Amino acid sequence: MAVWDLPTPVVIGQRFSAKIGVTCSAECRLTGKLVEVRNEAGTRVGEGSLGDAPWPGTRALYWAEVFLEAPPREGSFTWSVGPVAPERGSSHGPSSAVVSFCAVGPPEHTVAVEVVQDDTGDPIDRVEVCMGIYRASTDDRGIARFELPSGEFDLIACKPGFATDPATVDVIGDLEVRIEARYVPQTDPDDQRIWM
Repeated sequence: MAVWDLPTPVVIGQRFSAKIGVTCSAECRLTGKLVEVRNEAGTRVGEGSLGDAPWPGTRALYWAEVFLEAPPREGSFTWSVGPVAPERGSSHGPSSAVVSFCAVGPPEHTVAVEVVQDDTGDPIDRVEVCMGIYRASTDDRGIARFELPSGEFDLIACKPGFATDPATVDVIGDLEVRIEARYVPQTDPDDQRIWM
């Protein structure tokens, strides 16, 4: 079982989707089999039917997009994912996976984080930017956009070959933040993790 494209955080009370994939070690065709998502109380909160073709690039990972309703309150949640109980006499045993995510209040403000090179002012694309639990990547203009509730957020950015100082941002309205990154030569070509 695999789960991907699950947004986190999700906004309380809003619909979202995730992709659920199931594969059989014998590469059985699983088209039409039902998969379900259950919350902490064991209540079914969504289901879908596996499609006709495996996920591109795989041999037998059949998948479905399942639509779900976010919890009505903020917090961390762990839901279970699995196939609906197999038919009697099926050769497929039970399987499951768990997914964890955060639910947050609705966004109130737009925050644009611009990442530029400190010596030239040139924008830096494909920087992974985190504001608390929120994540985004910079575009070709060096800008990552966030929709956030009010609050204080730790700002961290990451791209191999660059570094910045950590920052804290107090979000009380729409905001533009500029981060200057300095070039840091990599000493280990296999180490792709340089935190900004």
